[in-house]
Amino acid sequence: MGSWPIVARPDHVDRLVDALAARPARAQVLRGPSGVGKTTVAATAASALAAKGRTIVPVVALDELRDVPLGALSPLLGAERFAPHDDVADRLQQLIALVGAHADTYLLVVDDAPLLDATSAAALYQLVRVFAVPALLTARDEHPMTGALARLLHEDLVTVTEVPGLGLDQTRELLRRRLGAEPRPETLRTLFDVTRGNPLFLRELVLSAERTGRVRSGPYGVELDPSRVPPHIIGTVASRLDTLRDDQRRFAELLAVAQPWPATATRAEELDTVDDLVAGGFVVASGEGAGGEGASGEGDRAHLRLAHPIFAEALLADLEPAARNRLRESAARRLLALPSPPVRFTAVCLLLDAGATVARDDTLWAARYAHAVGDHERAIAAADRVLATATEEDAPALATAHVTRAAALSALGRVEEADEAFARAEASARAGAAAETLAIVHLRWGQHTALRRHEPRAAADRIVSILDDLDATGRALLEPDLAKWRLMAGDREVLASHVIPPATLDRARGADPAPGAGPGDAAEHAAGHAAELTAALGTAMIATMAGRIDDASAAIASGRPLAARFAEVVPYGESLLDLSAFLVDVARGRIDDASAFAETRRLEPFAESSGVWSYALALIHLHGGRLHDAAPLAVLAVDQLRWRDFTGLLGPALALAATVHAQRGDQASARAFLDALEPAHHDDVKVRLQAAEAQAWLAAAEGDPESASAALTSAVRVGVEAGHLLLAALTATVALRLSSGGEVLDLVSSAAASSGAPFLELVRRAAEAREHHDAAAAVELAPALTTAGLGALAFGLVSAAPGWEPDDRMLVRRARVTASELSRTVVSPSRPRHARDDAGLTEREWTVATAAARRERSREIAERLGVSVRTVDNHLSNIYRKLGVRGRTELERELREFL
Repeated sequence: MGSWPIVARPDHVDRLVDALAARPARAQVLRGPSGVGKTTVAATAASALAAKGRTIVPVVALDELRDVPLGALSPLLGAERFAPHDDVADRLQQLIALVGAHADTYLLVVDDAPLLDATSAAALYQLVRVFAVPALLTARDEHPMTGALARLLHEDLVTVTEVPGLGLDQTRELLRRRLGAEPRPETLRTLFDVTRGNPLFLRELVLSAERTGRVRSGPYGVELDPSRVPPHIIGTVASRLDTLRDDQRRFAELLAVAQPWPATATRAEELDTVDDLVAGGFVVASGEGAGGEGASGEGDRAHLRLAHPIFAEALLADLEPAARNRLRESAARRLLALPSPPVRFTAVCLLLDAGATVARDDTLWAARYAHAVGDHERAIAAADRVLATATEEDAPALATAHVTRAAALSALGRVEEADEAFARAEASARAGAAAETLAIVHLRWGQHTALRRHEPRAAADRIVSILDDLDATGRALLEPDLAKWRLMAGDREVLASHVIPPATLDRARGADPAPGAGPGDAAEHAAGHAAELTAALGTAMIATMAGRIDDASAAIASGRPLAARFAEVVPYGESLLDLSAFLVDVARGRIDDASAFAETRRLEPFAESSGVWSYALALIHLHGGRLHDAAPLAVLAVDQLRWRDFTGLLGPALALAATVHAQRGDQASARAFLDALEPAHHDDVKVRLQAAEAQAWLAAAEGDPESASAALTSAVRVGVEAGHLLLAALTATVALRLSSGGEVLDLVSSAAASSGAPFLELVRRAAEAREHHDAAAAVELAPALTTAGLGALAFGLVSAAPGWEPDDRMLVRRARVTASELSRTVVSPSRPRHARDDAGLTEREWTVATAAARRERSREIAERLGVSVRTVDNHLSNIYRKLGVRGRTELERELREFL
């Protein structure tokens, strides 16, 4: 492989360049832990200023030269231009005079400035203080600014910027560039958690894995197993840790095995120690309560961490395995005294890692909790621990361990192993577990079959075959998901019914199970309330698809309190409710709220719902006409949903990616995405609607508008008949952009009347304007359509409007102005290439021609394309000549069918 990639940090670099290029310039210090990238940022900023004509004066300070006067400046003072001066003091004076006399043309770049010898530091102070020479310094956290450098700080002559580690997206980019492919999400999470974005630490772990053959391609990205940190990296911080007192080292070692450490677990006698560690830069406090008077933090959510990711490795490097295990056990016993489930999980994991004896029920709880929070490898390990010790008499525990293990295997994509584990879970459940346990097994097995194997019909058939074996609670748990799988399998009757929360459940189940209750009791309790949750999820899903906003909102509200409590049974309940809430905003026509909601959820680190939100945002950009924004998100959604799809969106995402590429004129990619659909995907109404859009754009590009219209109308009809009204309305907007047809108006009118959602009513009005060629209505609807996220439809209507009522000059002008405004954000789909090829127009000439035909002024076209007005006018001259027209009026008539 080539050299290690460098990730740009434009925000930091741009601020530095602006500050150092200003007059007068202000000196800058980059501070942060070792390896965080201070030197790289400084070098990038220096290169940018060098490109602007600055002469860079590099200085590297070394600890070994701190006691050598002018040791850091010796390479500069040894330059040939100072050779006539034998005395070092004279050379220094000449250097200061030379640089100081032309301060605006130089930039001092000092790496590890606190390690400067006193004389060099004094020279630096003089250049900055007296001559205002721009200076860029780096400093590690552990090195205090003393002497002349401290005076720069005290006199407010320098700005200090803290350099953080790489963010998650930057870490992903770096790994992608190094490994040549997207890292598997679990690999990214591990490396990001371990290194905290420290580029040096990350580089060493990756290079070490490459050297030892622990990098491999997997089905969901490149997989990498990080090993221990190389000794030479540990050595960079070991000497600093040697300065710790015994009490400080003991607490730091505790953090090394159990960070993040809850501040509330800190003993009173340790508070001074913690404050000293924080003051010394060894420990950082984060979270609520961390900013209070004690650095140790006293808030319930305050946590303590070692300040540098390599500290943990260095602290544990000299400990024998037995000593580490004693440390883990000690930390675990203290954490178990706290009531928080995440803290309890950490404690149980520490005990398991230490090889300590852990109660079976605690281990089983840890397995279920790990799966619920996405730590599937840990879930499998804990479940295996239970299975290794449980006997046939422990049927409830065996069934729970098997189903937890199976669900975790499914999440990791180990499909065949998951099916075997589910079969063992069912056998254990039938051997003596409660009926509720059997229901939970089949719930998770069905989700695996429908979503991971893409066989919703098989999942539904299996559930139907065992319903008679279940009691009312078990059936209530399964029926909402059964409805979903039937819907995915093409059963059009599902959305016509309402999913009602099970009224037969005993509401006395509201109390949590008694402490010490066994797996069977816990399963019965969980299944009862999880049935209420799955009913709420089913109601919300069906109501949002049908545009029944009030029903959906009520179901979401009833499900929220249950989603977090029963995440072990329904791990993705919260995310499914979030998706329904997003669709409610869409149905209300509040696209800004929906977009902000989706963007917030998408940016949650390591969320297993990331594919859902990439898909949602791609859909928003597509119908908003922002194809360049939609394309990368649509492709990303496919990759993410292949990794984790808990709601059956992989098929729609593949069809969405095909639609985006078809609109952009990339027919080969569009067909490749359509070909990637599984046979069972085509039974799903969501897929049928979205695939029809892709096929329509492909047909339109081939000059076959009749086929495009037929595909869309047929799909919309199926969607409306099945009660999938919201997505059917979206597909109807594409039909309105490509053609007009009375049947589309009839279909969306029926959908709007059935739903009452503002979004569907807006689409109905747009269909009415399109069908009746009502130019005034089209112009009036444009703002509302744009607000609802239908900018592409708004642009299509107002672009067509001048041809509907050409004699109304004022109305034509309003339509063209509106179209011109929308064209700044809406990208028109690629039209048949032969239209411009026959005329000999280039891609840019075609863009200019269509804009001019819409009566955009040359200045407006130039601003949008980023060229000069003269360039636009030159293009127009060529266009007129090639098309044989004499001006914009004839150009408009020539291109009217393509606008």
